[in-house]
Amino acid sequence: MRTFIRQPSNIPVEIFSRKSPAGKSQSLKNISFGGLCCKTDRPIATGTEVYVRLPSLGPDFEARGRVSWCRHKNSDIEIGVQFLDKDSENRLHMVEEVCNIERYRKRAMKQQGRTVNNRGLQKQFH
Repeated sequence: MRTFIRQPSNIPVEIFSRKSPAGKSQSLKNISFGGLCCKTDRPIATGTEVYVRLPSLGPDFEARGRVSWCRHKNSDIEIGVQFLDKDSENRLHMVEEVCNIERYRKRAMKQQGRTVNNRGLQKQFH
């Protein structure tokens, strides 16, 4: 049984560690108060401490986490990251912003019949 409700999303996410400081943009699958799941281009060992950045929300949205699991799913690699920061306010704000983005996307589709891509999000949320 899950502790936290997951919010599905496909906004860009950067996962990086001290060993590989350059974060490469990946695709978020879902996020919750406890952590997130994303697709990645390479496996990351379980237990690895990583940093998570959501570029659409700005450069200051960064959280520390630990890889809980890593698995191959079809031709993709997915990882689960558990947030480690004690600062629950920062994690909550990150999740709230992702929810706001998804509500904005759905509203734009329903009211205007248009799709909002990630470039549009960066303009909207900066």
